[in-house]
Amino acid sequence: MAHELWVVKGATMTNITPLIGTISRRSNKDELGEEITFDIAFNDVKHFPKNPCEIGDMVVLKNANYEITRALIVDEDRSGISPIGYTAFDFAFYLNKSSSIYQFRKMRADQCIRKVVNDFGVPIGNIVSMPVGIDKIFPDDAPSDIIKEIIEFVEQKLGVKYLMEMRQGKLFIERQGDLVIKAMFKPFPDAFLMDATNAIASPSRKRSIADMVNSIQVVGNDDKLVLTRDDTAMVNKYGKLQKVVQLDQDEKRSAAEIARNELKELSKVSEEVSIELLGDDSVRAGRLLVVNEPVTGIKGTYLINDVSHTISGGIHKMSLGLGAR
Repeated sequence: MAHELWVVKGATMTNITPLIGTISRRSNKDELGEEITFDIAFNDVKHFPKNPCEIGDMVVLKNANYEITRALIVDEDRSGISPIGYTAFDFAFYLNKSSSIYQFRKMRADQCIRKVVNDFGVPIGNIVSMPVGIDKIFPDDAPSDIIKEIIEFVEQKLGVKYLMEMRQGKLFIERQGDLVIKAMFKPFPDAFLMDATNAIASPSRKRSIADMVNSIQVVGNDDKLVLTRDDTAMVNKYGKLQKVVQLDQDEKRSAAEIARNELKELSKVSEEVSIELLGDDSVRAGRLLVVNEPVTGIKGTYLINDVSHTISGGIHKMSLGLGAR
């Protein structure tokens, strides 16, 4: 197969692909980091290759010498002489499984995130500028939850969506709109690249207004109403569905902007889509994918909520959950 999995021990890298049956790779937009699972062939007969993997080892997933991701082996599952199962997570594992206390006083959001990430020794690839001040105490939270809360605050203030993901062992936080991808695949090694969305399997689509909000009331700390903003067209069509947003005193000046951003995010018919495609390594949760599937009416640019890659016998397939941007 073009995909290869290597185990790293110090300065030594060993290609363990010949010992592996299926490699799975999973990501979800609500989780920081990716998960890799694989099985190592095992037998206790003489001369059978020794299992090279141990908990704490690093594995690197490659495709034609290009590094897709690297991850730390966290779980091992043995049962008799059955293949040994392993689960590995990329370096965001350290941000997900720790907890800490932070106090920020009017520090820029991107500087707050850099401090948290640096404190846990996770390399930074790129964190875009976020010119919003953070003035808050985080008493006992996972670093990844602190980062997500800061990003959500900035998104609410600026009306901009961000994506955070690990690539080649480094953390990247960038504008989501800059990460529209086109899923491509080769039907055989010497073929031209083809658009994977031209061969969609098992499409399904669900639309709903159950979570719609088309009216926003903004109140201050004294619970007095600051302003109300409606999406008049959506209220007239679907009836009023209102949400109250409470702001600190310092945020009153931007109440109109925050109400506008809330309506932009919530005043819409939600859509849940699932499809299956042939595999492309660049497809990851949080990125955007253009899809046109006429039978169920799936058409437009969708946010990849979750994706599972399966590589087995040289065949790379993906199952995707998509949502409105």
